[in-house]
Amino acid sequence: MKELMVRDEVQAHRHDWQLYLQNFIRTQNGKAFKTIKAYRGGILSFLHYMEEKEIEKPLPDDLHDYHGLLVEQHKSIFTIGLYMIALKLFFAYLAKPYGSGAESVQVYPDIYTMAAPKPQRPQRKKHYRDRPTDEEVSELRTLLEPTDGQKAHRDLLMIDLCLYCGLRVNEVANVSLADIVKDKETYRLFVLRKGKTRKNNFVWVDPDLASRLLRYARQYKLKGYVFTDISHLQSGGHISSSTVSTIIGRHMKRAQIKRPNITAHSLRHYAGTRFYTETHDIYATQQFLGHSNSETTEIYMHVDDSYEKMSFALTPVSS
Repeated sequence: MKELMVRDEVQAHRHDWQLYLQNFIRTQNGKAFKTIKAYRGGILSFLHYMEEKEIEKPLPDDLHDYHGLLVEQHKSIFTIGLYMIALKLFFAYLAKPYGSGAESVQVYPDIYTMAAPKPQRPQRKKHYRDRPTDEEVSELRTLLEPTDGQKAHRDLLMIDLCLYCGLRVNEVANVSLADIVKDKETYRLFVLRKGKTRKNNFVWVDPDLASRLLRYARQYKLKGYVFTDISHLQSGGHISSSTVSTIIGRHMKRAQIKRPNITAHSLRHYAGTRFYTETHDIYATQQFLGHSNSETTEIYMHVDDSYEKMSFALTPVSS
């Protein structure tokens, strides 16, 4: 069915929307628990809206009306965007035919795709966050390099993983010995990326940094996670991401890196900027940082517009 002119033209049988929701959630293999929970919440919100409006067979216009209601309720840009993504995936799932040949069945038309115009997901304003300078990074590392003790070694390793591997604080917290794999002359570090349930992404690690990680684990007899809560080494659990953020933030203040809008996450911006400056490859930088699209990567770019400064145009080849 390519068009929905009136509600009665939607497939005639009654629809069990709660069952559809349950079946859709079962297909979301590999998604993080928080992501699945958010999808469920967004779709349930729309189903409650349908119930209040006594809608059994929604049309594209109903999506627009629902979107308008979310705006009127002063839902955040993040929440509105997430709910609309959930509905887009939900109706795409329902529209996918199942069965074979003449017996194939479509559960429900994809009213999200059919909507004209499409329901608009709010665009978040790009923000170019601050990052530490090379001098500040040098001062930060100098504060910890000559210091002995497990905490000092641990803290410097955390900072270096953010600075030179571009890890988020939660990714640092989840580093385990099994994730560090030697590959010829260098090392891969497998990372638990945002929104993932498995460590199926990796970053290349400088051999010296990888060796320091392994030495640290051997010295303090760690067998699982590298960054275990020192006061509870026998528990086997990793340190929390908020603790990693607090530790790094404390050292940044000691190094006098305390400008507005600069946090532990800013070390990741430093890594992304430096990687792009040295490679000039936006897609490699995207993979290095673990972004799902290059638009997010562009937020991390703290570099001059080298193309504009180049004043260079390609010369046509003579025929």
